[in-house]
Parts: sequence; C-alpha cells; structure tokens
Amino acid sequence: MPKPHRLATGPLLWPRYALLLPIALLLCLPLAWTLSVAISGDPSQMWLFPQALLPHEPSPMWFERVAAEIPIGRYLLNSLGIAVTGTLASALLAIPCGYALSQIPFRGQGALTALLVLTLMLPGELAIIPNFLTFSRVGLLDSYLAVILPGVATTFGVFMMRQAFQDLPQDMLDAARVDGASEWQLLWRIALPQCRPMVAALVIFVFVQNWNDYLWPAVVLKSREKLPLAVGIFNDLTGPFSTSTSMVMAAIIVATLPVLIGFALTQRYFLTSPGNADARDYSGTN
Repeated sequence: MPKPHRLATGPLLWPRYALLLPIALLLCLPLAWTLSVAISGDPSQMWLFPQALLPHEPSPMWFERVAAEIPIGRYLLNSLGIAVTGTLASALLAIPCGYALSQIPFRGQGALTALLVLTLMLPGELAIIPNFLTFSRVGLLDSYLAVILPGVATTFGVFMMRQAFQDLPQDMLDAARVDGASEWQLLWRIALPQCRPMVAALVIFVFVQNWNDYLWPAVVLKSREKLPLAVGIFNDLTGPFSTSTSMVMAAIIVATLPVLIGFALTQRYFLTSPGNADARDYSGTN
C-alpha cells in the first residue's frame, strides 16, 4: 500500500511560501472585493480602497433582489444541465480516445496525433460560422444539443488523457494482456484508476469551460428560458439593472459559487496520488 502523501517542510520552503502568498492574495483580491460589495447594504464605500474590502452594513438584500428580479434559478439549472452533460460526454469520449492513441498501435497514429496537436493552435471562434450553418440546416438552433455537441469532441481532453496514459508502467499493462485482459478491461480496470488526478483535472477544466461559455450559447440560443447563467446574467444586467453595481456583484457571486464548490469537492484528486492498481484487478481473469 502506498504511503500517504505528506506536506514537505524545511527552511528552503519558506522563500517559496513568501513568494506565493502575495501572489495568492493578489489573485483573491477581485473576488474578495466582489463579495464585499455584494453583501454590503451600504454601497457608498465600494470605490474606496481598502474600505471596500470590508462589507458595510452586511445584508442579503442584493441577493434577494437578484432572486426576485432575475430568473436566476432557471439560469442556474440551464447552466448546470449544459455543463454536466457536456462534461460527461467529453470525458467519455476523451478517455478511450486518449488510451487508443497512447496504447494501441495503428497505422497513421503519429500523423493523427500531430494533427490533433495542430488543431489546438486554432482559435475556437473559427468554428462558429460553420457550426451555426450546420445546426441551422438540421433545425437544431435554439436547442441545448446545439450548445453541447460542438464541445463534446475536445482535442485538449484527448491530448491530456493521451499524455496521462503514456506515463503508465508498460510492464503492468503487458502482464494484464498476457493474462487475457481485453483493451477495454485494461482501460477501465487498470489504466483509468491510475490516472484519477488527470481525469479530475479534465473534468474540472471542461466543466468550467462549459459553465463560463458565453459566445456560442449567445449565438444559438434565443429563448430566454433556455439561456445559461453567463448569457442570461449578461443580458439582464446590461439592461434595466446595469446601474446597480451591487446587484451585478451579487449575480457574479451566484455564478461563481458552483465552480468553487465543485473544485472544493474534487481538489483531493490533485493533492493525493492514486493507489497502485493491481495488474490482476479486472473482471474475467484469474
């Protein structure tokens, strides 16, 4: 059994912490200011520093206004459905594709891998017009399928999982093949448990991308009741509510919380090493 990971200590780590602490504080400063403004009943200090970092007359009034004047619950459900469905579909496609590119030799494997890497250099905006015309022809505009399908085949995810599977001990996989394991058994019973941190990273990256995506959903969705959170909040808060900075900040906090909660629930996969899988731990073998 692998030993639990212990946080390294020593005098050489103090310079690192001294450097990382101000960077962390600088990165957290916008979120701290946003939260302070959102829970301040008195917004008169929001543009004064450092007073704005502390809430004045704390009150949930701006969150109550967001809930009362914007269909925030509907937007949240729409974003959650799009993000979860898109993330699961992307992971289920990227994992076997990455495994095939790294562990199953076939003709043209190197050329295909190089082509995938080249597509990473292309901006995603290039696909907007072709995708829009395609979904328009098949009658899928203003539908969730039109939002989700273009992002399912993610080159980034395939390449990430390929690199993860390439680092696996080849002797372990070869031993399982000798015992009669199929490639599917190798993937799901041996390779995948070894790459849990990378899978968790892929899930978080894809989820955040789907959750924060604005441009493509704004192009294909027209019905207000189908809009995800990023598009719905922007449309509403650049309209009649654009003069209320506190209300805008409260809406931003509501939009950010699900991502922070998701990361908090999955961060252990980044901080711990997965256990060593037994080469015989698959169904159908002795």
